[in-house]
Parts: sequence; C-alpha cells; structure tokens
Amino acid sequence: MRTDRRDFIKRAALAAAAASGLGATDAHAQGAATTQSRAPRPAAQAARALDPLLLRALGDAILPEMLGDAGRAQAIAAFATWLARYAPVTEEMHGYGDAEITYTPSDPAPGWNAQLAGLDLLARRKHRRGFARLSVPLRRAVIQTQLARVSVSRLPTNPLAAPHVAVALLAHWAASSAATDLAYGARIMKGNCRLLSQTSRPPLPLANTGEA
Repeated sequence: MRTDRRDFIKRAALAAAAASGLGATDAHAQGAATTQSRAPRPAAQAARALDPLLLRALGDAILPEMLGDAGRAQAIAAFATWLARYAPVTEEMHGYGDAEITYTPSDPAPGWNAQLAGLDLLARRKHRRGFARLSVPLRRAVIQTQLARVSVSRLPTNPLAAPHVAVALLAHWAASSAATDLAYGARIMKGNCRLLSQTSRPPLPLANTGEA
C-alpha cells in the first residue's frame, strides 16, 4: 500500500509534535523557502543566530524520533542556516508587469530567541533545571505549556508564519527535501536539478526507512 505524503508527514512529523500540544495539524508544508534577493552581512547573520543549546534541545523533543540523532541534528542545522541567511524586509520576486512590490517579513529571530529563553525559564521554575537538562518527556510538557498560549491549528507552509519557534522548526523540516524523501521512501531530492538523462529513471529507494 502506497504511503500518502500528506498523511505520512502528518503522522511522522507530528507524532512528537502532538505531545507538544500542536493539536490538529496539516503538515503538507511545501514552499517554505522565502525569496531572498541578497545574502545578509556576517554581523547580521551572527545577530540572527538562535541559542544553539536550547535549539538542539527543542529539536530533539519535537522532531520525529524516526530521524535518529543524526537526522534531527541535520534538520536543526538546516533550520539555523536558513535563518542566518534570511534577509528580512527585502523586495520579493514579482510577476512581469505586476505593479505591487512586496517585501519579506521582518526578522523572526529576536522573538524566537525570546521564546527559547522562555522555555528555559519555565523549565527552571517548574523543574529547577534548565530546558536542555530535562528529559525529552519533560521538555515536551514545557513546550506544551508555552504553546497553549499561542494560536496554532495547523503547520504553516512557511516557517515565517509560525507563531512559535517550535512550530517554525517543524514547518521548516516538513517542507524539506529530506522529509519528502522520507515520505516516499525514495531519493526524490525535491528542489534539486537532475540531468536530462536521469529524468526517465525512477528515484532510487532510500537505504532504509530511518534515513532522512
């Protein structure tokens, strides 16, 4: 029986997320990449970095366990790299003859860092230990407490639309090429160019279902 991608991502990405309080979620998250016309300066990249220890602790608690340690680390690193390269309030691509010029959203990093700090503070108040030192089940309980204060009914297609950094991280992973490959159990490599000579060949299967 073939695996439907929408159903697979919903079950895979959010088996852990459900424990974190995301509730009913649509994880069919394609098109998460936001148009960026230029790379930010190194100083801007450094200012946009999220706390690496807290981000890793968050990712290990909410990303699918089937990814394994290496897969989760890769997804977390990809999210951090995407954020570092994001160019806020930059003119977006628009159609020929389109008079309206739109811009990318403002920098989400300060708010997301504040939410990570909030998770750590809540963990210390409730469990007398920092968020990163808690067990995964306790981390999920802390995340659920914080998510109860935000409005989220489904996973957004763009991480920038997420009301919380936990939702943004999940949305970014669900829209990735690795998530698509895992959904179909094959090396589809979404977003990567293939040689014309290879277009008639079916994608190669993944080595195992746990490979991201």
